[in-house]
Parts: sequence; structure tokens; C-alpha cells
Amino acid sequence: MTNIEQSISSLVKRYAKVTIKEEVLEQLIHLGVFVEFSLGDLIVAAGDEENKLYLLVDGLVRKYYLDYQGNDLTHQFLEKGQVFSTQHVVFSGRVMCNFEAIEPCRLIRFDYERVQKLMLEEASLTQVYIGILEETLRIKLVRETALLTESATERYVALKREIPDIDQRVSHAHIASYVGVTPVSLSRIRRTLREEN
Repeated sequence: MTNIEQSISSLVKRYAKVTIKEEVLEQLIHLGVFVEFSLGDLIVAAGDEENKLYLLVDGLVRKYYLDYQGNDLTHQFLEKGQVFSTQHVVFSGRVMCNFEAIEPCRLIRFDYERVQKLMLEEASLTQVYIGILEETLRIKLVRETALLTESATERYVALKREIPDIDQRVSHAHIASYVGVTPVSLSRIRRTLREEN
């Protein structure tokens, strides 16, 4: 079994609520292409006019926005096995955010329209896609709720619970922007947590 087959099979098993026929799985596998990005590469840049679906096989990806002053605001960290689509962050035909490889990354890239066409032909794949969308929505709601109801310390602790080695994998500036504080404030939070434990 190739890496593409393994990765897609794992994804389907994770989200499928129905059995996917082998031939349908094969069709999906043939739509995927392996792509690699080095540390710091932009996988997708704000303003791009692409319509792709990505499955992260290895590495860590950061989704971020630039505000009106050019400040970099981290919205999400994506890990192995997660899916992201430029289709969901498009406004007026252009991607609204950036996806950056913050570690060397290997991904499987799909043309969204070809996957969508296959889903229309094979309803079982729609179940996988619905599972991915439900998880995406859950992550978005958890993130929004945290920004509205939790302190920066609580958001940092939750991020550490989700990705325990985040401090070794990501710059503190990116973590600070995700938590919603300055790097200096993040240093204070980390020091306070160390002293309490």
C-alpha cells in the first residue's frame, strides 16, 4: 500500500459512517497528488485563486490572517491527518487567509471540483466529507468560544493539551498570536504556569 493509499484509507476510516467500496476508494486515491513544502513555505497565500483540498500527511501547518495593519494573527494549527480546503476560505473567488508550513510538510492535494464530482457520483464519499465538515465546524466553534469566554492562560493550556510539544515546534510569536496576547505576555503566562507546577 502506498503512502497516498494509507493516508486516504485512514481518513476514510476516521470519518465514514458507511462502507466505502474499494473501487470508489481507488478513484479517490487516483485524484490525490503528493506535494511537499519546506519550513516557512506558503502552501496557500491570501489572494490566491485556487480551489484545492489538502490532507496533511506529515508536519504542522499554520492558518493565519493579516489584519489591516499587517499584523500576523494565527487562527489554527493543523496536524497530521487533518484536512483543509481553500474552498471554505474563499471570498469573491480569492482565498482570504494563509496556510504556512511551520515544519517540513508532506500533503496530498486534490482538485476540489474533481472530488466534488466524485462525491456526487458516490454518495458514500459525501458521508466522509460531512464528517470532515462537522469536525471543522466543531474546531471553529471551540476556538470562537475560547476567544469569547476564556482567559489567555486557559487558551494556552488548552493548546498545550491539544498539542503537548507545541512550544518546541512553533515560534512563541505564533503561539502568542494564537492565544491572543503579545510574546511578552505569553512569557509571563508560561513563567506563572511553571511556578505553579
